Amino acid sequence: MKNKILFIIILLSTMAISGWAQEKTITGVVVDELNEPVFGANVVEDKTTNGVSTDAEGRFQLNLTGKSNYFTVTFIGYKPLHIKISSTTSYKLQLEVDATELDDVVIVGYGTQKKASVVGAITQVKSEDLQQASVPNLTNAIAGRVAGVITVMGSGKPGSDDSKIYIRGQATTNSTDPLVLVDGIERDWKQIDPEDIESFSVLKDASATAVYGVRGANGVILITTKRGKVGTPTFNISVQSAIRQPIRTPKYLNSYGYATLMNEALTNDGKPKEYTDEDLQHYLLHDSPYTHPDNDYYKDFIRNTALQHKINASTSGGNDFMKYFISANISLQEGLYKHFENQDYNTDTQYDRYAFRSNLDFNVTKNLSIGVDLTGRLELRKQPNFDSDIFDKIRRLPPNWQPYVNPDGSIGGRSDETRLAPFALVTLYGNRRRNKNVLEGAFKLNEKMDYVTKGLSFRALVGYNSSFESRRDISTKPELYQYDRFGVYTKNRDRQDISISTGKGPASRRVSFEAALNYNRTFNEHAVTAMVLYQQIQNYDQWNIPTGYLGWVGRATYSFKQRYLFEVNAGYNGSMQFSKDHRYGFFPALSLGWVVSEESFLKGNKILSYLKLRGSYGEIGNDKIGNFKYLYEQVYKQVKDSQKYHWNWGQTYTGLNAADKRGLIEGQLGNDKVGWERARKTNIGFDAKFFDNKLSLTADYFHENRTDILAIPYSIPLVLGMNKPQSSERDDYQGLPPQNIGRVTNKGIDFEVSYNGTAGKVKYFIKGNMTFARNKIIRIDEEGKKYDWQKKEGKRLGQHFGYTDIGLYQKEDFVLDANGELSLVGGFPVLKDGIPVPTMGVVYPGDCKYKDLNNDGVINSYDIGAIGKGLVPEINYGITLGADWNNFDVNILFQGAGNADIYFNEDAIWEFRANGKVMEHHLGRYNPEDPASWETATYPRLHASDNPNNHVKSTRWLYSRNYFRLKNLEIGYSLPKSLLSKVHIKKLRIFANGTNLMTVDHVMNWDPESPSSDGNQYPQTRNWNIGINVNF
Repeated sequence: MKNKILFIIILLSTMAISGWAQEKTITGVVVDELNEPVFGANVVEDKTTNGVSTDAEGRFQLNLTGKSNYFTVTFIGYKPLHIKISSTTSYKLQLEVDATELDDVVIVGYGTQKKASVVGAITQVKSEDLQQASVPNLTNAIAGRVAGVITVMGSGKPGSDDSKIYIRGQATTNSTDPLVLVDGIERDWKQIDPEDIESFSVLKDASATAVYGVRGANGVILITTKRGKVGTPTFNISVQSAIRQPIRTPKYLNSYGYATLMNEALTNDGKPKEYTDEDLQHYLLHDSPYTHPDNDYYKDFIRNTALQHKINASTSGGNDFMKYFISANISLQEGLYKHFENQDYNTDTQYDRYAFRSNLDFNVTKNLSIGVDLTGRLELRKQPNFDSDIFDKIRRLPPNWQPYVNPDGSIGGRSDETRLAPFALVTLYGNRRRNKNVLEGAFKLNEKMDYVTKGLSFRALVGYNSSFESRRDISTKPELYQYDRFGVYTKNRDRQDISISTGKGPASRRVSFEAALNYNRTFNEHAVTAMVLYQQIQNYDQWNIPTGYLGWVGRATYSFKQRYLFEVNAGYNGSMQFSKDHRYGFFPALSLGWVVSEESFLKGNKILSYLKLRGSYGEIGNDKIGNFKYLYEQVYKQVKDSQKYHWNWGQTYTGLNAADKRGLIEGQLGNDKVGWERARKTNIGFDAKFFDNKLSLTADYFHENRTDILAIPYSIPLVLGMNKPQSSERDDYQGLPPQNIGRVTNKGIDFEVSYNGTAGKVKYFIKGNMTFARNKIIRIDEEGKKYDWQKKEGKRLGQHFGYTDIGLYQKEDFVLDANGELSLVGGFPVLKDGIPVPTMGVVYPGDCKYKDLNNDGVINSYDIGAIGKGLVPEINYGITLGADWNNFDVNILFQGAGNADIYFNEDAIWEFRANGKVMEHHLGRYNPEDPASWETATYPRLHASDNPNNHVKSTRWLYSRNYFRLKNLEIGYSLPKSLLSKVHIKKLRIFANGTNLMTVDHVMNWDPESPSSDGNQYPQTRNWNIGINVNF
């Protein structure tokens, strides 16, 4: 009887459960962690495609099919919520923020992996972080945000403001540029709008980059753009406007200061003064602007502010058949040149960018899916015809050079073409316009092949990139008149009427193809994946011979209990840079991982939540060899002008009417064994989380041995008949070709740490990252040096070489007469015995004094040695702080660099360079007439022209490139969802941010990241930006 009753109960229970899984309708509301309605959350019945999205009030109604006992609620940024279907038909569901969701999947070479299974050194940056920079050039958005990446900011010129990127520093004398792939295809990435980016990954070690073979030695950046997801269509609009300002401009003296110091310098040189007391009075009073002008070129021609605008609009969504992401964006940048009235053309620099992107995905069948991507970009550049000369003249011309406009309205100008005033260059010499059209496309195919064996799939990719440039140049020159103090006009140039020329610029295209078989299978506690890929790339350039790559890629991974990880990667590929017999190479890498926290002795630890140890070793190549293309070919060169033959109808003779023709002689020899650089890399690291994953730490130690670096063999003695090269151009000399003889080591550490916490209703986070990379030249074939301090070997790449400055000569360093004055021999002072004598020129008290490194009593080239630090920072770091409270958010990024020096010379630092101007720091000079300055001087005594002793490279002109910068600050406010739901808007956020807001450093006049050592540069800028984001 009891058994029958039990059977009836079980039967009724089964029927009840079956009934719950049958067709019915459920309703509910979805809210976030603040109990606000979630608009657009997906509610889907498990094991089906049956689903709906929540409305503006977070409500949903779902008709169940009865095919599952569960339904799932998902929304970006929140953990999935799995609900068991019961007799309940109405639900109130609260989502939980998932701080690690975007880290779950990591983009790796030719695929993706779960972060838990990654054993390579890979760092990812969130799209939101890149957007906070509010800069048009993507290279300027990653500074301080990525462990392992060192950046050096470039020029501030619109459209040409790239930052230099180094992944884990330098390890070669040739190109250090990383390989950058956008959606799996090598493309120009600098002008991608950050709002189109889904993920940004940096691959740093051999395990991560070996699959790229001959192209991967400098590291790899993988950018993935956004794609559509199944769900209700979403629309996003972002509008931003910014004010750009020069970060720093040099401080020059006015005409009075210039003339005063010029008189002093001429006196120091034993020459008569150029300016009378009357001249100085005019300069002081500014009462005669035509005969005694006082020009401030930065103030007169460079604006303090320029505008920048950006608009991005996108839509995404999809269904079971098609998913889409479509965006369009506009970026407009003004230059810093002032606007002048000119009816013929615009006088400013300008860069405008118009772009669109369409990423479409189609599920053609149950197993087959395809993707079609199309991107277009139009870039418009405008600038004055002599744009490159404008800042050259601004930094060089003295303030009293000439008036811009003469009393009669004519343009002021002298006959010296090389010293034209900026006014004429900006306004009256025409302008240039460049239109660049870029078209990029891709076709992707994915086929699930479970019908062959479970876990097998095939994918193929065809990519196409093309760019084309057109130009339009307006050329003209004005009449120039020189006006003197007697009211006389001298015409120095006739007017050249406007002429317009048009033409086509460089055109290029790249076609790439890859096909791969992938295998992904789990057997109980064992998980295996494998990939075999074939790739072919062809590059065409209008001005260069076509190049290409071809090869195979392989990867295999294995994990046991998700605790012990093994991965092998390999690339076998070749580059057309090299001869057919030395074109291909094999590049393997092996990596191991151990998730220690899964062991019984650590499981459940209340402090250490997660710990994974990683290690890798492998070899990668670098075929970026600059001007060294086709070294395997013999070079012939024309003889120099002084060696011309005289030809007349094929007959050689000498005579007044002979035609000069150049003959050919044997130039550089061919090297058919030239090959790529080889980088053998070791990486040891760990990933750890503490206190329930609130605190995260990732750290890596790396060591690279770069060999076979292409270098010119300078040590070949002249007795062999091989002359020394004067440049890197192959046709510049006769001799041996560059050879794979260089070797450099590079080692260091990088780490990132983050903490996420809450304090009441405030959510906050702190992040930090740091990179230290030190290289050393082991071998670089150089000319024989007498002393070790003269050698590059054993030093850093980019090491400065010069004299060691030990102060200024004082009067007591010289032989004095009975009156305590300088004793002159032949009209020149004489140094005391025991004080080294410089060979660069005659010195006086107040001139630069250098260390005698070899103690031979003479200062000469033997005393030139390694000075200071290298040009590229060894240390780069970033600190990010952020908080959210009551719909307000704030993010702050501090960024800095260390262990680097920059050398300033010529017009950037020296006085009266090429009859140029003087700066405020020259006021600290040693003045022979002012004894108080003899001990306190911060600058040598002045000279009216270049001084061969003072104006040489030395530690005096080296400045620390260390800096600490408030790189970015953003404050935003999101309107309450309860208010937005009434107008069917998911999110509306207004914000203000700034970039390069404050810098602490030890460099005067120029920014510590200055790309120029002589001051001829477009200044870097800071941005003040406001914007609004709307999502509906």
